[in-house]
Amino acid sequence: MSGALARVIAMALKELKVVLLDRRVLTTLVISPIVQLILFGFATTLEVRNFDLGIVNRDQGVVSEQFLASAAATRNVRELVYYPSEAALAEAIERREVLGGLILPADLSARHQRGETAEIGLLLDGRRINAAQIVAGYLNEIALQTGATLQPGGMPPAPAVSERHWFNANLDYSWFTLPGMITLITTVIVLSVSVQAIAREREFGTWDEVRALPYRPWEIIAGKCVPAFTVGVVNGTLYIVVIPLVSSVPFLGSYPLMILSIACFSLAVTAIGLAISTLAQNQQQAFLGGFLVIVPMMLLSGYASPIDGMPDWLKPIAAVDPLSHMLVICHGLFLKELPVSAVMSQIWPMLAVAVTAFVLATVSLRRRTD
Repeated sequence: MSGALARVIAMALKELKVVLLDRRVLTTLVISPIVQLILFGFATTLEVRNFDLGIVNRDQGVVSEQFLASAAATRNVRELVYYPSEAALAEAIERREVLGGLILPADLSARHQRGETAEIGLLLDGRRINAAQIVAGYLNEIALQTGATLQPGGMPPAPAVSERHWFNANLDYSWFTLPGMITLITTVIVLSVSVQAIAREREFGTWDEVRALPYRPWEIIAGKCVPAFTVGVVNGTLYIVVIPLVSSVPFLGSYPLMILSIACFSLAVTAIGLAISTLAQNQQQAFLGGFLVIVPMMLLSGYASPIDGMPDWLKPIAAVDPLSHMLVICHGLFLKELPVSAVMSQIWPMLAVAVTAFVLATVSLRRRTD
């Protein structure tokens, strides 16, 4: 065994001992991620369910009857609340009694029978913009279905569209959130460990002892990456076992490919955390530095909003984000058997980030040591 390898292993064992002997750290790294996976995975959703819908109906014809019956039968609508006027409906929306409301004009059925455009008014609470947009989509779909069903006499029926959703037939949102939570929770856990690695030594006053040892900067960095990297791999592997057990989300891909991807992803996040730790004087600065990095990483990952919808100047930054590549792998291996070539095309950018961050951490440590 070469001297450099022996020194790296000794540093890694020392760091693992520090982490494993701290019961509070073990609780944070083992129990907390499982709780977060279950809670966040089922709580974070872009679906709007069990909402009340206000109704002002001035039409007594078949169109309003059919439309309201379809709206009431929608699984996401909890209750239709009827109001005598637009003013009463507006007041209810202001008090947040209902998310939105429909105004059905008196000539709705008559206009439809004459073949004219029949319009229904829709009021939504703009303070809850995401929910309002989703509800508008629900109601537009109901209106299209109702119009196709109630074609005026003599007119050919509207063409029917037969939908089929690949990889998530029932559009279950947990099939998107739970695999994605692997990347988010692993990022938080790995960064919380790696950003402390060197900052903790400085704060506890043991950094001078480390500097006195016959270690080169890259050997210190390599040894200190082991705890955070191990935590990421262990937790990520645990997630891919737990998710199919606690939910209906299938795992259709290759387990070795998934574990390899988690290892590369953990390495990249660990390297970023170590680069931050080399610049921090204490653990508080390290945590703040980690927070400054982790929020943009999550926002640019494509989990909350698609990368294709981002401004052009942000897309190259998102392409460097390890989370964006790991999300593609997680969804691909969970919901379909993503081929090896597709997985490798997402792995190499994460390895490039890992190498770059390790070089930056080593250079920064050498300069601060000198």
